[in-house]
Amino acid sequence: MTDMAIQLKQVSYRYARTKRFVIDNLDFSVKRGEFLAVMGENGAGKSTLCQIIIGIIPNSLGGRLKGNVIVEGLDTKEATISELATKVGIVLDDPETQLFTTSVQAEVAFGPENLNMPVDEIRERIKWVLDVVKLTGYEARMPTALSGGQKQRLAIAAALAMRPSILVLDEATSQVDPLGVVEVLSVVKELNQKYGMTIVMTTDQSEEVAKLADRIIVLDRGKLVAEGTPREIFSDTALFSRLMIRAPQVSQLGMKLQQLGHPFPTFPVSLEEGYKGIVELVDTKPSPEDSVKEDKPVETTTPQNGTVISVKDLNYVYQPQEVKAVKNVSFDIHKGEFVAIIGQNGSGKTTVLKNLLGLLKPTTGNVVVAGMDINSTAVAELAQHVGFVLQNPDQQLFAETVEDEIAFGPRNLLLDEATIKQRVEESLQLVGLENQRQEFPPALSKGERAKVVIASALALNPEVIVLDEPTTGQDYKGCHQIMQIARKLHEDGRTIVFVTHHMALVAEYARRVIVMCDGEILVDDTTEGVFAKPELVRQAHIIPPQITELCQMLPLNIGLPRTPLSVSQVVDSIMARL
Repeated sequence: MTDMAIQLKQVSYRYARTKRFVIDNLDFSVKRGEFLAVMGENGAGKSTLCQIIIGIIPNSLGGRLKGNVIVEGLDTKEATISELATKVGIVLDDPETQLFTTSVQAEVAFGPENLNMPVDEIRERIKWVLDVVKLTGYEARMPTALSGGQKQRLAIAAALAMRPSILVLDEATSQVDPLGVVEVLSVVKELNQKYGMTIVMTTDQSEEVAKLADRIIVLDRGKLVAEGTPREIFSDTALFSRLMIRAPQVSQLGMKLQQLGHPFPTFPVSLEEGYKGIVELVDTKPSPEDSVKEDKPVETTTPQNGTVISVKDLNYVYQPQEVKAVKNVSFDIHKGEFVAIIGQNGSGKTTVLKNLLGLLKPTTGNVVVAGMDINSTAVAELAQHVGFVLQNPDQQLFAETVEDEIAFGPRNLLLDEATIKQRVEESLQLVGLENQRQEFPPALSKGERAKVVIASALALNPEVIVLDEPTTGQDYKGCHQIMQIARKLHEDGRTIVFVTHHMALVAEYARRVIVMCDGEILVDDTTEGVFAKPELVRQAHIIPPQITELCQMLPLNIGLPRTPLSVSQVVDSIMARL
């Protein structure tokens, strides 16, 4: 038998009723026991490739598949999905789409039961996989009662119960908090290194890819455009600038210093290599300015323009389970602030946002937004003052064209047609969708769909913009496009409140951070002030950006900022020392 677990031979695929091949002449193999990461922009074909490997294409989806796909010796055109399920398992980005039973034990047992396995064999498999994913003791727990990281580990357990030799993870950590990502990928690492399982993972979690992957392939419009080790891929400046592949922040640091004529002895892809490189490059002898640099805070501004959001002693209990999601939360947000709310899955972030929007009413306590008490204000009236964008834009889109989608809100306010047209035009220009005004919204890319939702909110001319995980499922470029729109709105005087698990975006864009843990506020401080307390924020399953972690590891006498919020800030400090 060949030592190749997966073989793709001149594989191309196009979906039914489309002309463009989303996978274009792919030809590569994956060795048994290899950890392969697949990277690329949204629309590159990553998810389609996963569906091809597990046999959903061509067995369930239509379209045209050319070439041959061999998985553990089986041709996917000839093998059934049930046959392939014993060879390859898949875990998707949203565990909610894969979990549907009433208990952890039932979820794990579902696959083996459908293969009519003996009861004793099923019990043995349940015991084994729950031990592997560290969910032993949770057998009777309802999946809906688990945290985000636990749900993802349960989805992995359900796949493992089929005893596959290959595990495919399609953006499986995109909706998990930072420590949850570490938690899930530690399980994947153990499966790969201890049990020899072949792993194929699509992701933009470059810091974790650098630690785990043997090899990376990069896709662009369905074509394989780059292939190599993490060091080879992340040190490719041209690839980074052309396709916006998100390299680890230590690699971005190494790249910028190399361009300035000061390369590290070894190009860094890990914290340890970044640490060693800086220590070797920068003289550790203290300079007279070190104490000043140590104490100098990042410039921040606290608007004094009045309170636009006031939350006092907010409690919210989900019925009938009596789950206390938010406990005695109080904070004020002033007009013109740019605030991030962060915390682990289930910490109460989204519940707080829904109370701000009037979608939920406090169990006890008061929420006042733009001078209106949400307990006595209709959602439609609040929407004129607070625009909101959900993490899944598809939940907010329903019109036939982008233009109609954006015009819907102003039209329901009975504004005159001239005003509606003006607001639609201004919103389209702000998000850069002038040329897509007649497009069918669901046919747009995920990044463009998110922009349509933002434009629809802006057309109501709100003074506050609330974004709930707006970058979930977005590639590096899409994340920054959305956050740049938010920054421009902030510069125009609007108040921005956003929730995210992406700490590098928090560091780059937010001026203030509210950290939630177990339904309560753990920290409320400037962005620098929050990340200067790494041990405290870890209680909320938050890990500071990699560049911040790196500088907090360095010797105190090295003269670099202890809590930098960007790679450029560290580069400037290193160049000053050099």
